[in-house]
Amino acid sequence: MLVRYVCKQAEPLVISDNPQTEKKTMNLWDRDVCEIFIARDPYVLARYFEFEVAATGEWLDAAIDLTSGTRETDWKFNSQMTTAAEIGKGRVTMSIRIPWNDWIHQPQKGERWRVNLFRCVGKDPNRGYLSWQPTHTAEPLFHVPQAFGSLVFK
Repeated sequence: MLVRYVCKQAEPLVISDNPQTEKKTMNLWDRDVCEIFIARDPYVLARYFEFEVAATGEWLDAAIDLTSGTRETDWKFNSQMTTAAEIGKGRVTMSIRIPWNDWIHQPQKGERWRVNLFRCVGKDPNRGYLSWQPTHTAEPLFHVPQAFGSLVFK
């Protein structure tokens, strides 16, 4: 699966001065990033995967479980994702490649996954949070699987 974000970039990028792309970058969400959340089972939205990419190519993947009522995050989850990023004049392009495997299987025709796409941009107090499907929370919060949209494979 390949997800590509092409984003307008008017403000200075919030990125690492010393990016590390060989392993997962914790707290990546504090920088300018794009994210995709994927719930493969449309009947169990409380279990989903999170994939992030920064404009430097840094990345993070995690398995999330909300079934207990609190968020449990498996930081050791390893999707074997890869990333690519390019910073251009007035724009940034970020891509995530997620290989088909036991966690993210190749979907069948007609299969429906619940997903949401996000972007964090800028620095506080002017930090922006963008989403494909709004989560409608008072404070920015992406971990609202009930708000995920549907992705139907043809």
